[in-house]
Amino acid sequence: MGAGAMGTAVGGFMAQAGHDVVFIGREPHVTAMRSKGLHITGIWGEHHLGPLDAYTSLADMPKQNYDLVLIAVKSYDTPEAIRQIEAHVPPMTLLCAYQNGLGNAEILAEAAGWERVLVARVIFGARINHPGHVDITVIAEPTAIGAYHDAGPVDKAHHIAEAMDSAGVPTVYTDQIQTILWSKVAYNCALNPLSALLDVPYGELAKHAYTRAIMEDVIRELYAVGNALDIPLAPDTADAYLQRFYDKLLPPTAAHYASMREDLKKGRRTEIDALNGRIAQLGEEHDIPCPANALLTALIHAREKSAATGA
Repeated sequence: MGAGAMGTAVGGFMAQAGHDVVFIGREPHVTAMRSKGLHITGIWGEHHLGPLDAYTSLADMPKQNYDLVLIAVKSYDTPEAIRQIEAHVPPMTLLCAYQNGLGNAEILAEAAGWERVLVARVIFGARINHPGHVDITVIAEPTAIGAYHDAGPVDKAHHIAEAMDSAGVPTVYTDQIQTILWSKVAYNCALNPLSALLDVPYGELAKHAYTRAIMEDVIRELYAVGNALDIPLAPDTADAYLQRFYDKLLPPTAAHYASMREDLKKGRRTEIDALNGRIAQLGEEHDIPCPANALLTALIHAREKSAATGA
């Protein structure tokens, strides 16, 4: 559900491995997949799949008992996506938040219950070069899948992670998905808005004292909020995270630009409210000042507005 670059990539590899996959996306990408198939290029090799089951509406897709829906829409579309999905899939179909940011799993669980909800931390990059063609650009770590609570479908999470990994999308099961997700959100909050606002790749942000200072403020604020919420953060201090960030996480993606940059260039809404905006909101709710996250959120919203008005 949400066959953009990331959803198309994972769905394409699963379909190639023999799984029965239906794609819900937008034109003209959907028509290209239905008529000409899907071409995948990039760091995981070159693949071509024949015509695929791809639709723009859930009402048009085949009626069958789906085992799993990967929710790969933008975070701000999650409420509408689950509203549509619940009318077209069986009541025991699993839902997996295959998305950026915080709050998506909670929206799914409110509608469907935690016993049906899985969460994925996805940290590979993909882009649609033209309709029917997705390019895998970068990967920092394997995708991690798990359940937030003991009530979640843990056994099935193991099976799903194994199936994705076997299909060619590096994936592991984790029993610490909340910890891992917050670590990725820290990475995204530090890099995405600055890459978008300054129009530079991630590696450039680490070269200069002024951008490093902003990123470090963002991460320290996130850690303060996470600690207030009793999130099991790892590493357990902001200083330890920053060392890992600069030494391990950022270098493999140094040449990568944030997808938020592309959103601004194309006049699209960004996911800032599920990233820095969410940290600022949670900080306000718990009386924790988050000026760096709040300012970056405001600046991205200002760019969104200027792009929308042509200013």
